Amino acid sequence: MFIEDLEKPLIATLLITALLSGCATNPDGTMNDQQRTVAEGAIAGAVLGGLLGAAIGDNSRSAHIGAAAGGVIGAGIGSSIAERKAQYATEEDFLIAEIQRNQDFIQEADAQNRQLYQEIARLDHESRRLEQEYRAGQVSRDTLNRQKASLENQLAKAKKIQSLTEKQLTDAQQVHRESQQKRGNQDQYTRQLETNLVQLRKTQEQSSQNVASLQQIYDNMSI
Repeated sequence: MFIEDLEKPLIATLLITALLSGCATNPDGTMNDQQRTVAEGAIAGAVLGGLLGAAIGDNSRSAHIGAAAGGVIGAGIGSSIAERKAQYATEEDFLIAEIQRNQDFIQEADAQNRQLYQEIARLDHESRRLEQEYRAGQVSRDTLNRQKASLENQLAKAKKIQSLTEKQLTDAQQVHRESQQKRGNQDQYTRQLETNLVQLRKTQEQSSQNVASLQQIYDNMSI
């Protein structure tokens, strides 16, 4: 049943990965080593993101959001700041791209965090109910163990989002620091990057809260 539920989201995810691959090619259809590295990271991220979105939200829309987020996240995994900077002729073009990259990441990571937050409420209610039923002898230990396994999976996904958000924040802090040193605090790009940092910290806070909430639910199932 789980495989059938994922079939449509997986098809959507594969379509998105094909688009990501096409966007990374040169006009003649070729890719250099740097483009290939970034494209491979984006494709891997899209697959991971699509599966994550499907697992969290259990519908096609969630998979679409997850795949898109995975594409942005994966591209970040596949490239360093120096590699991204080398793709642009001017510093201004690079900064504009980094600001947009941060905005895209924030939008997509926040969407996944919101879905996970809603799932946490359901898991908390369900876990409390199952624990009470177990104590009353109404459900077996196997049922409880399956719930704990589900919590472990969601916790792993929440930690992944948290880790990726921390990396995005670290990169954004470095780019902001360099812009601040070279261009000053009042520069428009420096100020936009500062806004990115404020938003990324909020995203990180929500990611950390999701991890802590899931960990607490899991720990409370001590039977």
